[in-house]
Amino acid sequence: MLLPGHPPAAATGGPLFGVTIDGITHINAIAAAERALPGRATTRVYFDVSKPASFYRAVVSRLSPVTTIMGELLDSADATHISAAGYRARVESYLATLGPAVSIWEVGNEVNGNWTGPYSDGSAKLTEAYDDVAGAGGTAALTLYANEFAPDNCGDGYAELTPAQFSSQYVPEAVRNGLAYVFESYYPTQCKGVFPTSAQVATEMEQLHVLYPHALLGFGETGLPRPATRKTMVTAEHIMSWAYSLNPGLSYYVGGYFWWYARQDAFLGRKLLATQLAGAFEAEDAVLH
Repeated sequence: MLLPGHPPAAATGGPLFGVTIDGITHINAIAAAERALPGRATTRVYFDVSKPASFYRAVVSRLSPVTTIMGELLDSADATHISAAGYRARVESYLATLGPAVSIWEVGNEVNGNWTGPYSDGSAKLTEAYDDVAGAGGTAALTLYANEFAPDNCGDGYAELTPAQFSSQYVPEAVRNGLAYVFESYYPTQCKGVFPTSAQVATEMEQLHVLYPHALLGFGETGLPRPATRKTMVTAEHIMSWAYSLNPGLSYYVGGYFWWYARQDAFLGRKLLATQLAGAFEAEDAVLH
């Protein structure tokens, strides 16, 4: 079992035990559930594109004692809803308002997805955000959309670039050399039901390591496209078990996974996957330590 004070990878180079919360209601219950996990989680907080940084001040303050905070500055679903200039102002405001309470700043999310707008726009946004985070002395992460594990880029077509293709064409070398974390987002049910093996994941991570030589690598998002139900629990359990048990055997691999619907699935209400999430943390610890 993990120790309650298990330090984040930013301090040790060890694994990240990730969850995502996509809303802030019942934050005290969420904090209590996180405290009960068998190790210190890194919680990726979705920052709504329509909300100012001040909206999350109390939330970050409440969660910080029990979890390491990763702030998702712009979800891919919101990418076309803000201009590059607007995103720059947003990033600067969030840095000024939440500052050191956020340990990791996700400067771009699923940036190679074909729904996020022109790649040049995405490149401009993530580059500006990285520059702002780096300028403030923060730790920056980038999440890419993993479409390389099934034919025809998971059915999205070859016009949608793979993580490596996007990175080499649209992520400036200075950014690639400076990022602390690079993650992939992967939903097996959205990619022809393919569950990549640890060896296949290792091959992909080795390619990314060439492009991001100083970054720690892992997965920044996984799960089902909707919260788990009694009918989908078996599939959800399979995905969670697969993800948190991956072992590519690479010194720079830190896991993560950041189960998207952790708030609904494990922290609130029926908590259908609470026991499974605790077990997933222990499984990750076993394979990555």
